[in-house]
Amino acid sequence: MDDTHSQDLTARFIAAAEFLNRQTHLHRLDAWENLGLTIPQLRTLMLLEEQGPLRMGIISSHLGRALSATTSVVDRLAEKGLVGRHADPGDRRVVLCDLTDSGRSTIYQFWRLAEDRTQIIIDSLGPGQIESVVRALEIVQVTEQQIQRRAAETEAESD
Repeated sequence: MDDTHSQDLTARFIAAAEFLNRQTHLHRLDAWENLGLTIPQLRTLMLLEEQGPLRMGIISSHLGRALSATTSVVDRLAEKGLVGRHADPGDRRVVLCDLTDSGRSTIYQFWRLAEDRTQIIIDSLGPGQIESVVRALEIVQVTEQQIQRRAAETEAESD
């Protein structure tokens, strides 16, 4: 593949991905506003959904925020009933933060908005088109997972 064609494909891929990302998130903004969450609060909920129970210091590290700022975010989420705190069974001195059922429901509502929008797109495609899109997206997904795995390995080696 010549360099010009490769650059063209790269630009088209980025443009399509950015368009889909914007459209998907654009429809979430109103619902997100209705949830009454700040970006740090939403990021914290997403982190806990992905990682499970975490120590405050680990949450702070993942979010790149000061421990005091993270504590304030988690305090507000706990006041809203979205995050709970409990002792680590392995070390009672350690407090773990985790999603409550209400927190899981809130994150589910947030992600569900994208599913609803995606279903509208799927319903507009033919079976062959859907199959092509699924194959392409699975390639992107696997590639992203490999990139994340390599990054985690590199980070672990540097620690």
